[in-house]
Amino acid sequence: MLIKQIAFGYEFESTHLYEDDSARLLLSEHARETNASLKWGPYRPNLYMGIRPRGLPQSFLSGLMWYNVDSYSAIQKTRHSCEQSDEMSGYGWETYDTRDGGRQVMHDTTHKVDITTEFVKDGASWGLRVKGKPTQPDVNTAVVFYFGTEGLSESHLATKFSDLGYLQDTAYGGFINDLGKFDLTVTRGPASNQGPPDGNSVATAQLGDRIHARSLTVDPATLWKAKEYYMKITQDRIEQIQRMITSRDQLPIPSQLFNLNDDGGQGNLHFVQRNFMGEFQFDILFNGQSETPLTSAKVTHLLESAMSSFDNRYSEVFAPSAPYNTAEHIAFGKALISNVMGGIGYFHGSSLVDRSEGAYDDEEEENFWLNRGPPEITETEPLNLFSGVPSRPFFPRGFYWDEGFHLIPTLKWDPDLGLEILKSWFKLTDDEGWIAREQILGHEARSKVPQEFQTQIPTFANPPTLIIALEAFVEQVESSSTESKHGMPVGDDMPQQFINFPEFSPRTAYLRSPALARAAVKSMYPTLKLHYNWFRRTQSADIKAWHDPNVARPMSWTEGYRWRGRTPNHCLTSGLDDYPRALPPHPAEMHVDLLAWMGSMTRSMIKIGSFVGAPVSEIKRYKDILTGIQGNLEDLHWSEEAGLYCDLGWNAAQETRTHECHEGYVSLIPFMVGLVPSDRVGSIVKKIRDPDGLWSNHGIRSLSLRDSVFGTDENYWRGSVWIHMNYMILTALENYYDDPDIDSDVRSLMSDTYQKLRVNIVDTVFKEWQETGFAFEQYEQATGKGKGVKHFLGWTSLTTMIMNMPERLN
Repeated sequence: MLIKQIAFGYEFESTHLYEDDSARLLLSEHARETNASLKWGPYRPNLYMGIRPRGLPQSFLSGLMWYNVDSYSAIQKTRHSCEQSDEMSGYGWETYDTRDGGRQVMHDTTHKVDITTEFVKDGASWGLRVKGKPTQPDVNTAVVFYFGTEGLSESHLATKFSDLGYLQDTAYGGFINDLGKFDLTVTRGPASNQGPPDGNSVATAQLGDRIHARSLTVDPATLWKAKEYYMKITQDRIEQIQRMITSRDQLPIPSQLFNLNDDGGQGNLHFVQRNFMGEFQFDILFNGQSETPLTSAKVTHLLESAMSSFDNRYSEVFAPSAPYNTAEHIAFGKALISNVMGGIGYFHGSSLVDRSEGAYDDEEEENFWLNRGPPEITETEPLNLFSGVPSRPFFPRGFYWDEGFHLIPTLKWDPDLGLEILKSWFKLTDDEGWIAREQILGHEARSKVPQEFQTQIPTFANPPTLIIALEAFVEQVESSSTESKHGMPVGDDMPQQFINFPEFSPRTAYLRSPALARAAVKSMYPTLKLHYNWFRRTQSADIKAWHDPNVARPMSWTEGYRWRGRTPNHCLTSGLDDYPRALPPHPAEMHVDLLAWMGSMTRSMIKIGSFVGAPVSEIKRYKDILTGIQGNLEDLHWSEEAGLYCDLGWNAAQETRTHECHEGYVSLIPFMVGLVPSDRVGSIVKKIRDPDGLWSNHGIRSLSLRDSVFGTDENYWRGSVWIHMNYMILTALENYYDDPDIDSDVRSLMSDTYQKLRVNIVDTVFKEWQETGFAFEQYEQATGKGKGVKHFLGWTSLTTMIMNMPERLN
């Protein structure tokens, strides 16, 4: 039997997974419910608000813009895409669930207004409520909503045209391939809405509080440039008016000058503009093919339901432990998890890959970083990705190793959603097993990336956090105790009411039916093996060729690894860009962090392979590899002199490998992933607690204060505190605490370290959030001030998980 089910726009294909029709029906029901609940969303996270469907790249996209109209210059700072330079005192989702919707607030300092967007879904329909509350009296605000239709589609204005704008709700209708017929309405909103005063009108000026609409026909591939089109037609209008007047004094006031010229509404890109004085509210209602149309009243009801559901689920899933069970911390935690969910996007487009001979260089020659040769950049076929993003303004795209950390809270909140994201990522695997570490898909994504960083190289890796996240999913399924009650029945007599069982939601279906989860993971398993083998092949180190015969042989001649893509100043592929490494780079070097990641990845393959019933010989192979990794970690990378796990560099004068020791995250990663033997844990925890080394009042430093390059040059991974790495240290302390081979004094130190570190991390992130309205990429080790990218709600959102951890170890 072959089951082929389209889910989320991606093919799910397996052979002989089920032998009865009942199971097939359950799988089909899950796919249908999943697709319906995740079809629409703010899946353009690079925008303050941009809605599109998932899995349908050539269909529909939309966006929201706003600016102040009390001056002629404010339009130059029109809000549309999230930008680091925008003067905001915080923005983001306060409450958001990917399946239901929620509320987002943007505190715009420049335009003196707080903009709230509330998004909800109702089957094939959705509603967006836009509200504005000025922060000063008598503020006038222009708000522009646009949408575009792509592919085989047709859209048009259905409201009667007026020379003075539209006095009633403004409606559009049309048809979009794969979505069917639709109508979209921009409502006038409540009677309390007020337009700006008429001011110094001229013959062509528009009256206040009218809806203005303009439609264009543009190249569908450029619909994402809607702001540029809007600015162009606004400029054209200004020039038209200027030709009609004799002096600047006759110019209409800004709220009239910048209005759209209304037209008949034909095209594939449609703008709707509202100008308001003071507070305002209106709705955008998209009605797809459904029996009952979505109305403003129903939007209100759905919002109330979504907020209540979110609060209940947060209390169930992320209830914080003391001292973080206060109202302020709970609101903070809700915002963090909401921004993880609200940062999920759907991306489509080609990627740029260097296919030159140099891109496949195995880096076995000295000075390899200087001898790559000219690139041969090719454009791939269009790819799809459903993924979170590290930062909406700065990194609005998929990052391989970031996503593994994003999935930690995602899997806890919505396990089925987490698996769909993992499926999407692993579908990017090429025939060799490679997944590009940055997914810069299409022209819109590339517009946010400097040209020198756009091209991906097919021998470059990243820490393999995605497979580790999949292992976490498997552990969730295995630890679920509901299989006996809600598990998948077998046989042909499964009652119809089970298929519609009210608790069989697409959010937790895999936990309630481990057989279904096993089938889904089994379908992914061949790709996982291909990817795992690619890692071992392309990132391997030649242990034997550079081994000093005067030194004892290691446990394994095969289990040594080094990051490809090294330069003297950077090892971008490691994720720890400027962390100090051996100089100069050399083909003999070996990287302890990569060996540890490979150990963790191999342990994940053991767990996943066992879960899906892989052959015993295959599991044995993984176990043998893991044994070799653990042995070489001790034989090759432990420095007794430094008391650290260290990289190996090449000493040209002595023609031998030597330890390159830099106390910090690289030396701690073996501990973080749980590969350190019990008798080393005490010495490592003591180094973590050393205030002259790694310990700070704001978290564990990325590099020791004593290191000669601490805080130098870029100072990116040379001392700052990073939340995801501190989260890993906390979980390692938690896991090792239960090790019976660790003596009581060490356990006492671990407990104290855990409790103090948890408080230091949460207090640092929370304080900056309160003072600035933002979470940051990293935090200054001495002051706790945010550093690097702001509005970094990727792995910094692990603070939610930390608040949920036990207050102390006992």
